[in-house]
Amino acid sequence: MKKTINKIECIVENPGNERVVVLIHGFGADCRDLAPLHEYLDPEAKYTWVFPNGPVSVPLGMAMEGRAWFEIPMAELQREIESGIPRDYSNLSPKGFAQAVSQMQGFIFELLQDHKEIVIGGFSQGGMMASHLLGACGESLKGAILYSTVLLDTERIEKSISGLEKIPFLQSHGRQDPVLAIANGKKLFDILEKNKFKGEWLEFSGSHEIPTQVLQKSTQFLKNLK
Repeated sequence: MKKTINKIECIVENPGNERVVVLIHGFGADCRDLAPLHEYLDPEAKYTWVFPNGPVSVPLGMAMEGRAWFEIPMAELQREIESGIPRDYSNLSPKGFAQAVSQMQGFIFELLQDHKEIVIGGFSQGGMMASHLLGACGESLKGAILYSTVLLDTERIEKSISGLEKIPFLQSHGRQDPVLAIANGKKLFDILEKNKFKGEWLEFSGSHEIPTQVLQKSTQFLKNLK
């Protein structure tokens, strides 16, 4: 089912549950990219699943386009991948990022008018968004799932999460990730743990992806949330 919430288009699966998982796609994908995962991660359909669409258009060639949450020049991204030296985002605040977080914060609060609990999650750039929504939405969130993502804008995230209750989270990363370095992913995990979030770090032998073992762990994570 397609819906618009706080001016953000999204796909909604299993509507009507008190609990919701909001799963945010990565750069160049769109709201359809992660939508099939809900059947695997929630076979008993105990959660409503919401997959929002990023506001930024990303031309992919051949008259195709993806979406993003904030801008990353495609030429720069390609150079980083070819060089084998992924960018360190920890001290960056990209153009459009703050506005995207603010809009998604409104999106979450609108969902809370009809639902009791929300788990936030995301892949890659979507994981960067999800990590900052932990601070923006605070105790409104029940937990977080962060796939193949890294620390972005350290000062902003540390300020926003300081003093929050211990929100549980699962974070995964491939050791051979050529897009977002695993060392930079661990920086995010360490920041959250330092601020008393209850995290589980899951490394896997792979690249920029969500393998079966991570999906299995995510299913268990959702089942275990109280």
